[in-house]
Amino acid sequence: MMSWRDRMQGLPPEQRILIEGGSLSQRFSKRPLSLTHPALIGGFYGFLVSIALLLPFGYENGWNQDTMRDQAFLSVLLMLIVAITGHFSLIIAQILKRPPISLRRGLVYPMPFIGLSVLSVMLVTGLESEMSENTATWVAYIGWALLLSPGPVYVHLSWAPRWRLLCRLEEGLDPFEGDMPSKPEIDDSEGAEDSDMEMAIEDIEEDPPLLHVADSEE
Repeated sequence: MMSWRDRMQGLPPEQRILIEGGSLSQRFSKRPLSLTHPALIGGFYGFLVSIALLLPFGYENGWNQDTMRDQAFLSVLLMLIVAITGHFSLIIAQILKRPPISLRRGLVYPMPFIGLSVLSVMLVTGLESEMSENTATWVAYIGWALLLSPGPVYVHLSWAPRWRLLCRLEEGLDPFEGDMPSKPEIDDSEGAEDSDMEMAIEDIEEDPPLLHVADSEE
């Protein structure tokens, strides 16, 4: 049984580039499609975010049983929210059938680190107490937005549409529209007749028949 990688070789170069995507998408596509569902990718991003927040949360609240329980609840909540968002993105991609969009690395990749830095400063230092309540709330919202948005945005714009295309390839369908056209099989007898015809044409071109003989040549 052919995999989507084998079927992709028959596509035009621009379509192959669109399906393969960047380095991050290529890493995900190396895994089985059942393990890279957009909901699972979203949940994995939520898990990474919860791991990153473990240190500042533990430092602020102390390393006790209550902190670990709250951190576990936050981790499950984040994973569930981002996973649901990823599954919703796949539904939208199946309805709209839009192609994947490559994101700018220089803009998207630093966002989680900036958001984590903002939240860490707010949690670890006493800067929050020096701000007004409204300002501190907005700074926290900005930190959470920067930390959480890159994963769902990537899944929604890039991976969910690309995963849909890969699944269509895996099923033997044209990733962009309808069934993949199969190459027509040529019958052996027809191939032999064509070969004989080509040889006859080549012989005529090499030794053209004499249609007229001049009197001087008799």
